[in-house]
Amino acid sequence: MAAAWLWVLLYVLAFVAFQLLLYRYLQRGSGPTVEQAAPDYGEGESAPQRPAQSAVEADDQEGVRCRHCGTLNDGESSYTFCRECAERLQ
Repeated sequence: MAAAWLWVLLYVLAFVAFQLLLYRYLQRGSGPTVEQAAPDYGEGESAPQRPAQSAVEADDQEGVRCRHCGTLNDGESSYTFCRECAERLQ
């Protein structure tokens, strides 16, 4: 029975050591910063603008198009949020 507890203790210590190594690896800061992850448009440039749409557009396909993502939603008045992005339709 003592041998079983020795193995359990060994596994726990190995797991703790693995967690510490993983923590140190992730805390090194080797991942990209926000500045590196964002696209560089150059000095004075900005992101391209999307064409403006009205807040809620009616569609020929019996639905309401979301102003945020453009998804066609059911035209029933009981829906107030987009089924794709969960933005408010009204």
